[in-house]
Amino acid sequence: MRNKILLFTALFAFIFNASAQNSIVTDVFEEFVENKIERLQHLIGFDDNQAEELKELELNFLHDVNAAENCFWCRTKKRIKKLSRERDKGLQRILTREQYIKYHAIDNNLLQKDPPIQV
Repeated sequence: MRNKILLFTALFAFIFNASAQNSIVTDVFEEFVENKIERLQHLIGFDDNQAEELKELELNFLHDVNAAENCFWCRTKKRIKKLSRERDKGLQRILTREQYIKYHAIDNNLLQKDPPIQV
């Protein structure tokens, strides 16, 4: 009986710890997406409706990538490439062509935010 109680307690602690880690990851993802979209909205100039859709899209993408990276049986590279393609389709659906080009360039570090000054 004592062993069962100890086992149950250890199992409960393990499950509680795992759920707490998921909550922490979710909080970090939400904060990251909020900051990213706010910064990009200031730079690109898309409206609040587009910003909300982008937040949802980016948050879902991060959760899906996290799940793919933690999947033992999955083909991680292939899954992440597929998720990236789906994200790009979603971005193109939400943003205008000009906004998408700017978003893509900034998101993939194709543009320097503060280019060096040449004298």
